[in-house]
Amino acid sequence: MLKMSKSVRPWRQFGEMSIQKLLRIAPVLALSLSWSSSAWGACAGPQALEARLRAHPDAEANIQLGVWFGDHHQYACAIQRLHAALEFEASPRVFYLIGLTHYISGQATEAVTPLQNAIRLDSKNLDTRLILAAALSQLRRDEEAQTQWEEALKIDPSSKVAMDGLAKTLIASGHYTAVISLLNSTARNEAMTLDLALAHAASGNLPEASSVLNRALRTHPSSLDLTNALITVYVNQNRYQDAAKLAEKMVKLYPGNLRAEATYLSVLILNDEFQQARRVGKQLLAKAPHDFESLYLNGVLHREAGEYATARSLLEEAVGLNPNHYNSRYNLGIVLTKLADYSGAKEHLEKAIELGGTEPQIRFELMTVLRNLGETEQAQEQLKIYKQQLQERASRTLAAGKAAEAEQEFSRGNIQRAVDLYRDAVTATPRDALLNYKLALALDRAGDTTNERAALNRAVEIDPDLALAQNQLGYLASLQGELSSAENYFRLALRAAPGYIQAWISLAATLAMESRFSEAQEAVTIALRLDPQNTSALQLRRDLAAEQSKH
Repeated sequence: MLKMSKSVRPWRQFGEMSIQKLLRIAPVLALSLSWSSSAWGACAGPQALEARLRAHPDAEANIQLGVWFGDHHQYACAIQRLHAALEFEASPRVFYLIGLTHYISGQATEAVTPLQNAIRLDSKNLDTRLILAAALSQLRRDEEAQTQWEEALKIDPSSKVAMDGLAKTLIASGHYTAVISLLNSTARNEAMTLDLALAHAASGNLPEASSVLNRALRTHPSSLDLTNALITVYVNQNRYQDAAKLAEKMVKLYPGNLRAEATYLSVLILNDEFQQARRVGKQLLAKAPHDFESLYLNGVLHREAGEYATARSLLEEAVGLNPNHYNSRYNLGIVLTKLADYSGAKEHLEKAIELGGTEPQIRFELMTVLRNLGETEQAQEQLKIYKQQLQERASRTLAAGKAAEAEQEFSRGNIQRAVDLYRDAVTATPRDALLNYKLALALDRAGDTTNERAALNRAVEIDPDLALAQNQLGYLASLQGELSSAENYFRLALRAAPGYIQAWISLAATLAMESRFSEAQEAVTIALRLDPQNTSALQLRRDLAAEQSKH
């Protein structure tokens, strides 16, 4: 868990706050607070502030005292004073401070309404939008959170906090191509890089996820988060030796770090290096006998060794600590099957599926358990799902292989061969928006604009937030002189990816061709705010200035 130095006084900083600072300290704040003033005594502040309040009981005196209480983590007292300020001044500032205080004290539900009131009075305040979006995300109100992240990006298209928040919300709702569009063409911090890599991995493009992380690690070679993410990608690519080497390096970089050691142990298990894994697992369990990952991984080791009673004890404790970890449930289900506790095995295997376990093997194990329980019809249903999942996995594997080969042929200039391979990939997984987009780009290089447009239309039909495809459709429309249509496509691209510099430049050029020079200048200004050195944007700004001087 992240820790906060006693010298840090975060509450006062949030008047001009950074959501990243807020999220850094949030885990260490008390989450279960009593909101009665008696919990904090008599809510006595510094004598000077109390005297100021008695002499001038106005909004500012209450705000100052509220800020002091908040700065000293006396949140109930802070809320009391800020509500008193509200009686004098129902301003966006006071509503913001009330919402912020609720949020940083772990009361996300209570934070929403005052923050909404602040936005109703001042819709252009970036900090308020960011805090409200964060609160809504915490409450799993993802659609509302997405709206707030998007509104924040309208205020500041370069806000990395908002882009990271929007990306995480989109990932949570499974819109991976939208995340790729949002982050692919903008400067990224570490959190955004992890978002982009996760989106590529989740959409089945593990090579690109690996490439994103490797590039980032060249800049930040000691990053624990980036290293851990790359290890995960290597594991999913079945590159266990590469994963093991990287995990071992991470342990050396972070000696004594339980997370690093647990990652190393998990890779050793996947690599079937059980002798080394048992040694590392024993050491980890001795250091952290009641740590979830220590219990879970050692449970897996004992299961592999056929020591089912010990495995059961470890895995049951792990499940008790983290009941929503489906792999713990799956492994416990296998152990209980071996111990002939079929009812218990059924419970945990079904829970593993409920929690998101999609591996076909879970269905196969559940089928075996159901047969042992005499539930033949249910077992047949699981067998049917198992076979279907195997076929879907085979299709995804085929598509990934064809797409990887197509990328190689494309880079070599063998465009028609790349087109054929991308078509094979799309045939295998026709609902993959990104593959349809890549097919379109290959068709563009082949000069087949008719089929390119068809592929792009399929891509945006599958995923309307695929900004890359919307932008390319705008480009094709502009070539045909369909300026109104082009403008619409560019705006759709920017709605999905507000930091998409090329789309801002393309929109500006289109608006200029429609003689809408002031709007074009606004679009160029945003592009240059995102990338002040962008040569295309700088040239377009000069061209617009010259054109406007003629009118």
